[in-house]
Amino acid sequence: MTTEIKRPFIAGAILAGGDARRMGGIPKGMLETCDGISVAERLILELGRADINDIAIIANDRGPYARCGVPVIPDIRTGIGPLAGIETALVHFTGRSDAVLFVPCDLPQITADEFRALKQAFRPAETPVVFARTADFFWHPLCAVVHNALATDISVAIDGGKRKVRDIWRLLDAVGVEFAEHSIFFNINSPADMDGWDKMRRGGT
Repeated sequence: MTTEIKRPFIAGAILAGGDARRMGGIPKGMLETCDGISVAERLILELGRADINDIAIIANDRGPYARCGVPVIPDIRTGIGPLAGIETALVHFTGRSDAVLFVPCDLPQITADEFRALKQAFRPAETPVVFARTADFFWHPLCAVVHNALATDISVAIDGGKRKVRDIWRLLDAVGVEFAEHSIFFNINSPADMDGWDKMRRGGT
């Protein structure tokens, strides 16, 4: 008789807490992709393709994301940076999921393939935090799967003055999942980045 291994139920959280000052106040997650939908909406579709369907956007300004069709949750505490968004999502999904897959709102290139790879690497008892990194050992700490049980550890770290996600992952012995293609994690932070993305999606150099 074969015993079926139960896979953990993983929710999804799109981190959209930045104020987008370098984009002139336009929320990065609402920039339009080449498919005619916003980056945030595209991320929701890709998460769904990876069988992640319980999704929330973590953003203090709910208005721009209202059309995305998923809950928009403000940070529990402000002025902390993305670590507050991670804390907020873990608290929000406690009792609803075993873990949360995080992705920043400004990654227009990432796909369900990367989400599946992160899910596959996640093992609650052995690797309660996994995150993306590229072959040059460059970390992408906001692309991660985190066990819900670590919400308290993260809250304690914030209370102790920690603010960098990378430092928290080191404390929690997070495991990096290596990806060969760095461009998958191209992120938009400024008008210059937007120009670069336009060239990339049109096949320019």
